Amino acid sequence: MEIPMTKMVLMATAFSKNSMMGMVIVALVCMGIPFIALAYMKTKTGAKITSFLKGLLFYALFAFGVSGLINILLLGGLSLSSVLNRSIHPVYYAVYGAVLAGIVEETGKFIGLKYMMKKNPDKQNALLFGLGHGGLEALAYGSSLFMGNFVLALLVNSLGVDEYFNKLGITGEKLVEQKNNLAALMAIPTSEYVAYGIERVFLLALQIALTILVFMAVNNRKLKPMFPIAILLHIIAYMPSYLNNMELLNLTFNLLITGAVCVIVAAYVYRIYHQISDDGTIASKNS
Repeated sequence: MEIPMTKMVLMATAFSKNSMMGMVIVALVCMGIPFIALAYMKTKTGAKITSFLKGLLFYALFAFGVSGLINILLLGGLSLSSVLNRSIHPVYYAVYGAVLAGIVEETGKFIGLKYMMKKNPDKQNALLFGLGHGGLEALAYGSSLFMGNFVLALLVNSLGVDEYFNKLGITGEKLVEQKNNLAALMAIPTSEYVAYGIERVFLLALQIALTILVFMAVNNRKLKPMFPIAILLHIIAYMPSYLNNMELLNLTFNLLITGAVCVIVAAYVYRIYHQISDDGTIASKNS
C-alpha cells in the first residue's frame, strides 16, 4: 500500500542497534568474501590476480556502462518509459531489468573471456575472472550500499531526525518524501538484512558458475549453447530479486527461489569443473 505523499508517516526517532549491526555485518560479508575467496583461489590454483581485476573491469563496463546506455536509448530515445514505468507496470519493469542484466552481463563475460584472457586462457583464470565479476556486484550492491545506510543511521541517531533534515535544507513535498523513505529504512527488520546477505553470497557463487559456462562456450564451438544457457540461468536466478524490489514477491520466496537456482547451477559446475579442459571440453571420467 503506497503512502500518500501529502501526509507524514509516523516513524521511529532513531535506528535500532540491531538494524545498524545488520547493516555492518552485511557490508563486511559482501566485502570480505570476495577477497577471502580471491586469496584462497590464488593460492590453490596459481591463477593471476589480473584475471580478477579484468572481471571487475568488465562488470563495471557492462553492468554500469552498457546497461546505462541501453536504458537511455530505450527509456529516453525510444520513449518506452511509460511502458517500463516501475509505478504503473512493475511486472514489465522487473522483467526488463532481469532480462537486460542477464544479456548484458553474460555478454560482457563472453567478450572479456574471448578477447582479454588470451594470455591466460585456462579455467583457473576464468574462475578468478568470474570472482572479480561477481565480487564487484557484491561490493556495489552489498558493501557500499549498506555502509552508506550505516553512515546515514549514525548521522540520524546523532543529530535526530528533524535536525538531520534541517541541515540538509529540505522542505515541502521533498521533505515528506525523504522522511517516508527514512521511515521505511528504519522499519526494515534485522532478519531482512541477514536474508539479503545470504542472497548476495548465493549470487556471487552463481556469477562464478555462469562464468565457467561462458568459458566453455568461448573455448569450444560445440559448446556454444552454453552462452545462451548462461544468459537464461542468469535471468531466472535474478528475476525473484527484481520482483521483490517491486514488492511483487515476498522476501522468503525470493530467497528460496534464488537460492535453489544458484545452488543447483553452482553444484553442477562444481561437479564438472575438474573434468573441464582448457579448450572447454568436458572430459569423460573414464578417459
